[in-house]
Amino acid sequence: MPKFTAELLEAVFLFQDAQISRELLYPEFEAILDGFIPFPDFANTTAKAVYVQIGQSLCVTGAVFFLISFDETGMVDRRWNVPLRQLIDATGTGPDMGAGAIRLACYSQCPIAWHQKNLWDPIMESGSSSFVAMRKAVKANRLGLVVKPVKTEKPKAEKSSAKPAVDLVREQAVLEKKLHDHYAQELRDKMAMLIKEQRLRIATLMNQHQAKVHAMQHEHQQRVLAYQQKYQEYEQQNRDLEERNRAFKDSLDAQANKIEGMREYFAHKLKAAQSGESNQIQMLQENFALEMDAKIRAATAELHEMLEMREVELFYRHQNEAALKEEIVNLKREQQQLLKNSGDQLLERLTKSGINLVTFLPGLGETAIPLDDIGVYLEDPQAYAAVKTGVSEAIYLAWYEHHQSPCCNAVDTRGKACGRSIPMIETPYEFHPGESDRCSQHQSVVYSRVAERR
Repeated sequence: MPKFTAELLEAVFLFQDAQISRELLYPEFEAILDGFIPFPDFANTTAKAVYVQIGQSLCVTGAVFFLISFDETGMVDRRWNVPLRQLIDATGTGPDMGAGAIRLACYSQCPIAWHQKNLWDPIMESGSSSFVAMRKAVKANRLGLVVKPVKTEKPKAEKSSAKPAVDLVREQAVLEKKLHDHYAQELRDKMAMLIKEQRLRIATLMNQHQAKVHAMQHEHQQRVLAYQQKYQEYEQQNRDLEERNRAFKDSLDAQANKIEGMREYFAHKLKAAQSGESNQIQMLQENFALEMDAKIRAATAELHEMLEMREVELFYRHQNEAALKEEIVNLKREQQQLLKNSGDQLLERLTKSGINLVTFLPGLGETAIPLDDIGVYLEDPQAYAAVKTGVSEAIYLAWYEHHQSPCCNAVDTRGKACGRSIPMIETPYEFHPGESDRCSQHQSVVYSRVAERR
């Protein structure tokens, strides 16, 4: 860990809505990290903060723009572990805040890759600049920073002596050259600083634009997935209705054939009895009508009973499925708790020592796994990666298969895959199943089928 001299002043500023809401000395911030001081105003939030190093002239010489999370009681999340001083020592330069170019670490300029997600970019707009707010707060010195006055040495009076005019002209030329070189160097330094500041501004704007694009892509992917799910549900409902209609039609055909046979039977009996008396004929007609009515009621009651039994079976099946799902969730929770408790002490000691668990996840790259997420990661790494990338597990698995072998997965009527090479999609949130894993020929076929269905 680097050593800091007594002349170095340190403070932490907390931001709310692009304005500084709290100013803390670094020892006070360390007390908050140790859990001695709660912050109820920031409960259940992730605050934007800046660690600053201040010189003896009350000018900022270094800054780290970091994020810090608070729990429901206003205490700092115990998993927070950002090496502020290490970041500020390893990072690049930033804008001039009165004492030359500062050391700046932010989201767009992070020297340690796995800490980038814990940083944020400063606001560099003209009306609400984070650097302007920091400069004003440091100059106001509401923290009562003790600075040493700068000693200025009085120039010694030179003994005047009469010099020849040639020496005066030569000295004037040398002085003019020195002034020209000094101001030219100062101009070059200012131009270089302005270029660095503009590059930082451009990187910040690009990151903001990329975040908006990712959010729009994620929203588009969620909408496409919702539409696909609705389409599949409608297709399943259509198949179920067709199956039910077919079953009812078969049942009605069977009943109609049965009734037709009975009708022919009684018609034959009626013809045979026509030679008898009229009372007997009337009695046979009435019996025929009664028997027909009884048969129809019996057939209808049998169908109703079958439907009720089917509904009862479905009800009990749903109850059993719900109970089994709840038991599976409890078993997974117990398994995750056992995994967490088994190595909790060792992992907590490693985390406090500044050692992070970093793994490589396809689609994310090197990713630091928090202590509480180790059980979830060990249970299903692919599901954990899908959650971190912001897509469903099915989409992530489809993208991973495409990433391993980027070829067309379309299948013709004979069941043969196309297998044509296609461009690889680098990130899961840009991948759309049925579109990104198809070649241009099969994509056009899918679009034409969708147009025909519409």
